[in-house]
Amino acid sequence: MATGIRCPSCGDVHQLAPPILLTVCSCGEKLRHPGHHVSASHSPQGADLYEVLGVDRSASTDELRAAYRQRARETHPDAGGAPDEFQAVQAAWEVLGDEERRRRYDRSGTTHRTGAQSRSVPDILDVSVIVAVRRLVSAGFAPRLMLVPPPHDHLAGVVVGQSPAPGGQHVVGAMVDVVIAGSDAGVILTGVKRDAQRVGEDLKESAVASAASAVRGVQTFTKWLLRLIAIVVAMAVVIAISIIVGVYRPLVGLTILLLGSAIVVLWVQRSSKRDHPRHPDAGTSLRVR
Repeated sequence: MATGIRCPSCGDVHQLAPPILLTVCSCGEKLRHPGHHVSASHSPQGADLYEVLGVDRSASTDELRAAYRQRARETHPDAGGAPDEFQAVQAAWEVLGDEERRRRYDRSGTTHRTGAQSRSVPDILDVSVIVAVRRLVSAGFAPRLMLVPPPHDHLAGVVVGQSPAPGGQHVVGAMVDVVIAGSDAGVILTGVKRDAQRVGEDLKESAVASAASAVRGVQTFTKWLLRLIAIVVAMAVVIAISIIVGVYRPLVGLTILLLGSAIVVLWVQRSSKRDHPRHPDAGTSLRVR
């Protein structure tokens, strides 16, 4: 069921089996399959899926599979079939080939719940798996990852195929196949690790900033607490001395209380100025005037 793509530079023809839509020619030219989208007349939401495959509703899973293979051969573009009809067959099998989705379709008569919205599938070809997943999730789709051997070294670790193709209408919340060029799951793990490292660095910077802010807050609180204690102690000493002296010399005791209070107030003011020094520009602007 491969589809041929002719290289515009050297003329070589490359066969791509759906859902792979990206390859690299021997001349170095990167080739993208334009993709075929399901038209409204053949959409699985607008036609009976059993009729699309040519089977009865009571057909078994094996009968559905056999009918799908036959219809896929008949409607494939390489065999002279219409691309939109071929895509309709693919979409019908995607629903009826899954037992849960088939039961849901049999109950409601639709591939998805009534009122489900359709949205254009974003282009995720030739990007990393992390970027592809982010684009699909942002668009409201559920990515389903698949690994294939890299067709070329330049494509290792990037998305080389997707289904539905870019720009095709797909129901929000439905699965979108993401084909990644990689020999093993290490491709995915590398992308995830790279993304996790980036997130970790951001969290680290945020944690350092939060810790520094917390330390400054504790230091400020401790400084003001010690100052408050010092003020209380100083006033207690002044009051005690003034009371003791006032017993014998009331006027002298009152004088000591007033002078001691004034000294404490001046000390508090000077301490506040040291904690909040005047901005250099303020002094400059005063001198300029």
